[in-house]
Amino acid sequence: MLTPSPALFARLRRAGMAYWVIILAGLSSEMMFRATALSATSLSQTVSALRISALLDSVMIGADIYVALTFYAVFRAVDPQKALFAMVFRLTQGAVIAGSLMLQLAALHAPDQAAWLMAAQADGYDLGLLFFALNTALMAQLLCHSGLLSPMTKRVLPPLLMASALIYGINSTLALLGSNFAETLAPSYAIPLVSESFFAFWLLVSRHSQAVVSPH
Repeated sequence: MLTPSPALFARLRRAGMAYWVIILAGLSSEMMFRATALSATSLSQTVSALRISALLDSVMIGADIYVALTFYAVFRAVDPQKALFAMVFRLTQGAVIAGSLMLQLAALHAPDQAAWLMAAQADGYDLGLLFFALNTALMAQLLCHSGLLSPMTKRVLPPLLMASALIYGINSTLALLGSNFAETLAPSYAIPLVSESFFAFWLLVSRHSQAVVSPH
C-alpha cells in the first residue's frame, strides 16, 4: 500500500496527462485518419491519412512506454511481481502495435496491396490488445490493493478495469480467429473507453486520495 506524498502525486498526474495523450492520439488515429484512409476516394487522401495515423500511433506508443515505466515505479511497492508483469505486458503491447505500423507504412509504398496490408495491421493491433488485456487486469488488482483509492472509487474503478480486460481479451481473440461475432461485440469497446477515461481522470486528481503506508 502507498502513502500520499507530493512526489507520488506528481508522478501520477504526469502519468494521467500521458494517459490522455494515449486515449486522444489512439482514438484520432483509428477513428479519424485510419477510417478516412480506408474510405478515401483518392490516393493522395489515403496517403496523407495513413501517414498522420501512423504518426499519432507513434505518439500513443511513446506515451504508453512512459506510463508503463511510471506505473512500475509507483506500484512495485504494492506487489513487485504483478507490477513487473503489468509493465512487461504493456510494453509488449506497444512493441506489437509498433511492428504492425510497418504494415501500414508498407501500404503507402504498395497501394495495390493496401487491402491485405491494412487487414494484417488490424490483426496486429488486436494481438497487441491481448497483451493490454493482461496489463489491465493486473492494474485493476494493483489499484485495489494500493490504498490510493477512496471507498467510492474502489467500488467502481477496479471492476471497470476488469470488465475492460475481459472485453479486450474476448473481442481481440474473436477478431484474430476471424469470427464475425467480433463486429457484433464492437460496441462493447465503449466500456474500456469509459474505464480508461475514468482512470486517466483519477490520475490527474489523485492528490485527494487517502492511503496508509509508505512506498519504498
